[in-house]
Amino acid sequence: MHKWWRHSLLELRLLFGNPLFASLPIIYAILFIVMMLQAASSNAPNHNLFTAAYSFHMLGHTMTLGPAMLIGILSIRRDVCRRSFEWNHSLPVSFFTLLTSKYVVSLLYFSLFTLSTSVIFYILSVSQGIAGHIAIMHTMQFALQYEVSYMVTLALAMLLGASIPNRIVYLIGFCAWMFGTFFMEIYIISELRWMPAQVFHLNQFFLQSTRYEYENWGYGLFSKDINTSRWFVLAFTFLLLTVCLFLLNRKRSTMLRKAGWFAMLGAAVITVAAAVSYGTLWADRYAQVDARLADPSLSYIDDAEDAFFYRVSSYDIKVKRLPNDELRVTAKLTIPAAEIRGLEQLPLTLNRMFKLERVQLQGIDARYSRQGERISVRMVGDGGEEDMQAELEYRGKVMDFMDGYSNEEFAAYSVGPEVKLEGHLAWYPLPGYQNVYLKSNNGDYPPKHIYLGSDYGQLRYSTGDIKLEVEGYPVPLFTGLKELERRPGYQQFEDRGIQQNISLYGGRFWKELRQPDLPITIVTTPYLEKSVLPIQRELKEKYDYFSRWAPEFNSNAAKILYLGQGFRYTRVDNRVILSSNQYTYNFKNLSGEWMNSILFGNQDGFYYYDDQPEQDMRGKIASLFWYVYYVEEKGLSDKQLRAAYGNLRSVQQLLFKNGRGDDPQNRIGIGMARQVRKALEEGKGSQVKELLVHFYRQGLMLPYPKQDDPLHPEEPISYKEWKQAWESMMNAE
Repeated sequence: MHKWWRHSLLELRLLFGNPLFASLPIIYAILFIVMMLQAASSNAPNHNLFTAAYSFHMLGHTMTLGPAMLIGILSIRRDVCRRSFEWNHSLPVSFFTLLTSKYVVSLLYFSLFTLSTSVIFYILSVSQGIAGHIAIMHTMQFALQYEVSYMVTLALAMLLGASIPNRIVYLIGFCAWMFGTFFMEIYIISELRWMPAQVFHLNQFFLQSTRYEYENWGYGLFSKDINTSRWFVLAFTFLLLTVCLFLLNRKRSTMLRKAGWFAMLGAAVITVAAAVSYGTLWADRYAQVDARLADPSLSYIDDAEDAFFYRVSSYDIKVKRLPNDELRVTAKLTIPAAEIRGLEQLPLTLNRMFKLERVQLQGIDARYSRQGERISVRMVGDGGEEDMQAELEYRGKVMDFMDGYSNEEFAAYSVGPEVKLEGHLAWYPLPGYQNVYLKSNNGDYPPKHIYLGSDYGQLRYSTGDIKLEVEGYPVPLFTGLKELERRPGYQQFEDRGIQQNISLYGGRFWKELRQPDLPITIVTTPYLEKSVLPIQRELKEKYDYFSRWAPEFNSNAAKILYLGQGFRYTRVDNRVILSSNQYTYNFKNLSGEWMNSILFGNQDGFYYYDDQPEQDMRGKIASLFWYVYYVEEKGLSDKQLRAAYGNLRSVQQLLFKNGRGDDPQNRIGIGMARQVRKALEEGKGSQVKELLVHFYRQGLMLPYPKQDDPLHPEEPISYKEWKQAWESMMNAE
C-alpha cells in the first residue's frame, strides 16, 4: 500500500505540475458559474437554471472528455510504454499498482470538474427558492453522469495507450473521442436510429432524444434505463481496465499470467451479464414495435380505413395503480340503443398494452375476440330499446415505445408518479375500430416504422358524460375534467357534455400556482416557477381586460399545464391548456397564447379558413379582439405592431399582405383594421366591442373543418354579414 500511495503522489505531482492541466478545472468552473449566473439573473421565460445547466453540460462535458482521453493515454505512455523507461520494469512495483494509481489519480483530477459544477448548481438552485431535496436530486444525477463518463473514457484511453505502441495512438484517441460523442450521436443514433447504442455515447448529456433535458418525465421516468445502462458502463469499464492490465503484464515475466486470464474472463462474464440486462430492456421494446408491424389489422398511413363509429353517452372509469406500476382498470360504457341497433358484434378499441380479463354486456359475461387494438364483443339478447351497458375489466403496465421517428420515443407511460396517458392511445375503450397506430409505407419492402394515428387525424371521439376515479398514485394527476375530490392517493373527476378524449398527466415535484382573482391555476415544475410568475401576472392583466367586455368566455379552461416538454404546441384539452417550454417559439407572447386559448379554444381550423375571407370571416374577427387590445390597452400603431408582434395572429390576419386565397393583398384585413382604429379614435370603442361580442356569441372557435361531430358547431360568417353589422352598429344613435 505504501508503494501505491507513493506512486499516486508522483502522479499527482506530474499532473498538477502541468500548468495547462492545473488550470483547466478552474477555467471550466468560471465558465459554468458565468453561464449559471446569467440564467439566474435573467427574467426571460425560456431561461431557467435546469435547462441552462443541461445545455452547458451538453457541450462543456464533451469538451472535458478530450483532456480525459489525452491524460489517459499520456499516463500510460509516459513511464510504462516508452522504451526509454524500460528500466522501471525491474522495479519491485507491479503494473497493477501503476495502473490503479494512475487511474484513481486521473479520476480524482476530473472529479474537480464534477465537484465545481455540482456545488455551483446546488447553491444557485437553493438561492432561487428550489427546495433542497429537489436540488440535490438533480445535482446528484448530473454528478453521477459526469463520473461515469470520466471512468469509461479514462479506461478506454489507457487501453489505447497500452495496446498501441507508437504516437499514432494520439490520433486514434482523438478519433475515439470524436466517434464516442459527435459522430455516434449524429450518425448511429440519430440517422440509423440504433437507440440501444446510446449506452456507448461518452457524453449522455449530448443525446438529442431530450429525455433528460427537461425536468418533467426525465430522470424519474427512465430510472430503470439509467441504472441498467450505468451498470453496463461500469462493467465495461472494469473489462477495459482488466484487458489493459493483462497487456501490460505481458511486457515482463510474471507469475500472474493465469490470474490475468481468469480476471479477463470474469470481467467479460460480468460485462455480458450487464449487457443482457440492458439488452433485454430494449429487446422488449422493439418486440412491441415488431408485433405491431406484423399485425395485419394495422392500416398503412396512405391507406387508413374508416371504420364503423358510434356514440357513447357516458363513461364511468376507475383506475387503480398497484405498487409495481400495473394499472387495473374498470370501464363502464353506456351506449344508446339506436347507435348499435342491428349489430351482431360490438366493435371496441383498447390498447394492446392491456390484457382484457372480462367483458360484460347488460351485466352478463360476453364472448369476445381480439386482434391488436381491435375487440369484437358478441352481442347478447335482442338489444331492444334499452341503452347498452358494456363493462370491461383489464390490466397492464404502460410504457409505449415508439421506434424513434420523432423526439417522442415513448408515447404513453405510467411509472410511479410519472404519467402521460392520452386519449389517442386508447388506454380506455374507444367506440368502433380506431386507428391508434399506423404503419409506414415502404414500397415493396416490409414497413419499418410505427406512427400514431392521431398525428394523421385518424382518431374520432364521442361526445357525452365522463366519470373518472384514480387511485394509488403518490402525486395528484391532472386532466381536462372537472375535479370533484382530492385526497392522498385518490382523485375523482366528472364532466358532462364534452368530447370524450380523456388524458391523464402527472409528475414528481409539480407545483400548482394560483393568483388571487385569477380563476386559472398554472401547474409547472420547480425550475420553471420563477419564469412562470411574471407570465402569470401578464395573463391576469389580459384576463381582466377581456373580462370587462367579453364576460362569458366560450372556453372552459381552468388550468394551464406548463411543462418543459411533452406538448408540441399550445392546445386546449377540455378544461386544461397544455403548453410546453420546449416548443414555445414566442416566449414574449406566451401569456397571449394562453389567453387566446381561454377565449377561443384550439381554433384548429384558423388557417384553413383564410383562403376565402369573403365567405368566412371568423379568423379575422377573432384577430380583431387582439387588435383592439394592442391599440386600446397598449397604444401601439400598426407599424409598431408589425415590428414587435409580426408573428401574432392579429397582425398576420389584419396587417400583412398574405399572398393567399382570393385576396392576395389582404385588402379586407387591412380595411377592417383601419375601420376599427378609426372607430376607437372617434370614441366608439364600446360599439366596436359590442359588435365583436355579438359575433363571439355566434361562434369564433373555428373547429377543424374535417373534424367529425364538432363539439361546438358553428356557421361561417361572411364579409357581407360583417359589413351589415358594422354599418348597423356604427350608424345607430
